[in-house]
Amino acid sequence: MRQVMNNREQRPSLEENALSASPSFFEAVAQLPRQYFKMIIRPAVETLREQVGWARWSTVIVQFLLLVGITIGLNSLGHRIPGAALHAVAAASFGSFKLFGWLPAPYNGIVFILATFLIGLGTAYPFSKLSKGRGRFVEHTFILLLITVPLVTLSGALLLIPATGTLLSALILAVSMLFLYRMVLHVMTIMAVHELGAGQATLIVLIIPMLLALMAIIILVIVTLGHFLDGFDGFFDSLGSSKDTGKSQKRTRSASPL
Repeated sequence: MRQVMNNREQRPSLEENALSASPSFFEAVAQLPRQYFKMIIRPAVETLREQVGWARWSTVIVQFLLLVGITIGLNSLGHRIPGAALHAVAAASFGSFKLFGWLPAPYNGIVFILATFLIGLGTAYPFSKLSKGRGRFVEHTFILLLITVPLVTLSGALLLIPATGTLLSALILAVSMLFLYRMVLHVMTIMAVHELGAGQATLIVLIIPMLLALMAIIILVIVTLGHFLDGFDGFFDSLGSSKDTGKSQKRTRSASPL
């Protein structure tokens, strides 16, 4: 608790020092590759907190456009490469349910990546503020983009590799781990930007996955129950039709002359 209070006391001075430098737009954009590299090789709450002072709407817009461009480019390219691992991911299914069957490729992958970012940001920020977080929206968005852009680029590059069998499974596992890593870094983002505890930040980031899992379970139960009831009705209908057939046969026999 004392450490958190010290961080909160020191934060205004850190922001004032960063803002006093007033880097130009081009200087801020030129810093992005170095910041991306830091996010990957030295992930820590303090590392993320050091970047908060660079948060500007101009660099947020640049990064978001970069994320959109990279997402569209990698997904479009992946579907043009024969045998790329992206084809297997796009065709993934559980029984008759296709994970990405709600849109044709490559739009499904593009929408999925951008939607996960926007939904994660749009839910984590309000819940962080409700938990008495001190960060600003521009800071949260800026830091979240710093971790999303390089990890989405790395994941998309891995899915461009033509692969089958064991290599394909390894690539899908690696991309899944990178997705989970994004969530871990989002937890650190909330801790760095809003100065919340690890438990609070973890709960905030996991709220949406928990809700989605609950919704998926409910939908699965409803669909399964519907199929069961349909089969049950069909069973009774078949019994009813067989009884009617038996009665009509008895009437025919009783009406026929001896």
